[in-house]
Amino acid sequence: MDKKPRKLSLHKLIPNMITLTAMAFGLTAIKFAIDGKWQEAVIAVVAAAFMDAFDGAAARLLKAQSKLGAELDSLSDFVSFGVAPALITFLWTTHQAGRFGWITALVFMMATALRLARFNVAKAEETPHDPLAKYFTGVPAPLGAALGLLPLMVSFQIGGMPAGKFLPIVTNAYVTGAWLIVVAAMMVSHIPTFSSKQIRVPQKMSVPALAVFGILISGLINETWPTLTFLCVIYLLAMPVSVRHYARKKLSLEQGIDDPDDDSDD
Repeated sequence: MDKKPRKLSLHKLIPNMITLTAMAFGLTAIKFAIDGKWQEAVIAVVAAAFMDAFDGAAARLLKAQSKLGAELDSLSDFVSFGVAPALITFLWTTHQAGRFGWITALVFMMATALRLARFNVAKAEETPHDPLAKYFTGVPAPLGAALGLLPLMVSFQIGGMPAGKFLPIVTNAYVTGAWLIVVAAMMVSHIPTFSSKQIRVPQKMSVPALAVFGILISGLINETWPTLTFLCVIYLLAMPVSVRHYARKKLSLEQGIDDPDDDSDD
């Protein structure tokens, strides 16, 4: 007797819908860049990053994880955080650098693809309950996209300010191209960086944590570019801290010493 075709409830498709929405934002960012709407282009990439942050969580909450969803997520990330930022910066300024500008776009896109491929492989080979697995290796693709677009975000703010004298430097094709290569190197590097898995909020701090989140959302709505720039700078400053934290935890594991800062689930 033939088996009846398996049916999926609609809520099981919600994570994939979120992923497709993120991809749509990434492609729309490219369209905005072609039209010369730079602020809208960056906002579309940021919106894709927010969608990317929720599709995995939605899949876990709805118990809808699948190989299809994982592959679709990687493809969406490559479009939104690899192709889109590279083309936005190329159309904005790096095209003025000729071949060098296009090379930087290619390097950034390839670095994003390598970063995503390495993440997928590492996830498949991940040892359960390994405290070191909670660190990312290199800068994640969404944050790499934000860092790659940082010169563009800075240019939105300093145009009519006294700091406007630095605008030619920020918008310089060679400076922006060099920065893209630096960010690409950080994505494919083996620098250990913090991940959201390490965020643990004590129950008594839940209300202050929500208050901070509310402040950030208010900042993103009312002062979008300063807030995004601030978050990018904070992340860059946190990278040396993550390297030190990782080294200390690795040493303690090798020596069999309990780390007082251990945040594992065991």
